[in-house]
Amino acid sequence: MTQYLKGRALPAAVLSAAAAAILLLAAKTCPAVFPTPETLSRMDPEAAESALTGRIRRDVLGVWGEPDGTLSGLFGDIYNVEEGVGVIVYYDTESVNQGAAGSDTVPVWSVSLYHSPASLGAIPYLPSS
Repeated sequence: MTQYLKGRALPAAVLSAAAAAILLLAAKTCPAVFPTPETLSRMDPEAAESALTGRIRRDVLGVWGEPDGTLSGLFGDIYNVEEGVGVIVYYDTESVNQGAAGSDTVPVWSVSLYHSPASLGAIPYLPSS
């Protein structure tokens, strides 16, 4: 048995060290779990923004699907979570204007969360006639 293992310990150790290094590097470069619109809508605005900023639109569409609406005048997608609650994702059009990105590879620039007063438990004001 000793004869069989002789000369194989060093290559095995080198291979193990290389595999460990690759796994550590992959963990540092892979993004965190992609939050759902529902999860994002319950975050505070700063956390929601940092969770998506810099990701590309193709990834957002791949995970969240087609948006419920789009913005007019700005490049952004609207995702309704439930009645009166949603997420608006704004994209950085500078890279598109420079020809460095297309409509599917444009990065997320900003995120906005919206909650209507009714979704927060408020009674809407109805003026008397």
